[in-house]
Amino acid sequence: MPPFQWKRALNRIATLLLCLLVPAGCVLADSPIAPFKAEYATLRNGHEIARTTIEWKRNGDANWILRTTTQGTSSLAKIAGLDVTEESVLRWNGGRPETTRYDFRQDVAFKNKRRHGEFDWDSGEVHMVEGGSDARYGLVPFTIDRHALTIALAADLAGHADTFNYKVATKDAIEDVRYTPCGEVKLDVPAGSFLTRCLERVRKKRTSTSWYAEANGWIPVQIEQVERKGDTVTLRLLGWE
Repeated sequence: MPPFQWKRALNRIATLLLCLLVPAGCVLADSPIAPFKAEYATLRNGHEIARTTIEWKRNGDANWILRTTTQGTSSLAKIAGLDVTEESVLRWNGGRPETTRYDFRQDVAFKNKRRHGEFDWDSGEVHMVEGGSDARYGLVPFTIDRHALTIALAADLAGHADTFNYKVATKDAIEDVRYTPCGEVKLDVPAGSFLTRCLERVRKKRTSTSWYAEANGWIPVQIEQVERKGDTVTLRLLGWE
């Protein structure tokens, strides 16, 4: 059994033992994706501009945290002070993720962005604040934020899903997001060679594609976004732990 599967099994056993010791109100909140920390080279049109770290870990309670940080490495990105942090706090409901909190912070030159979302599952409401927008709207089961799609896709691949449809909270509404399988692809990245599953989302202005490999526990091997005008941003896996 690969190391990541042993780790997942041990985590599951530990959670089950805790429920046996404290059965009242115990909820199994285990993730189908084992904790990881992965580093990526971030390229724009084939040239590295930044390094990105994606970290997935237990929050210490029933929730999990997905945190992505990006910092500029090229001369121009360094001068501009490119610094981006995106964080999702998730819970698991029947093997599917639901967001409980979302934060986004981008600092670059003189252009800063902030986005914050509170997902109140007791009242069934999302409160999303972005710039001058302050919106409240209803939740539906299995709602996630856009950042959490990385884990939602991985979890569905791990569960041998045939369809990849998601309810995603945007600035002021719930959006239906659908990815379609685009085959198995052998992909060579700095971290090695992987047989990957490809998932794609095509929109009017851009196409987003993600490649995942079972061999590394469904950690993304490559993520790419192609704009309609041809601009391409790619994350390529450098390594993970």
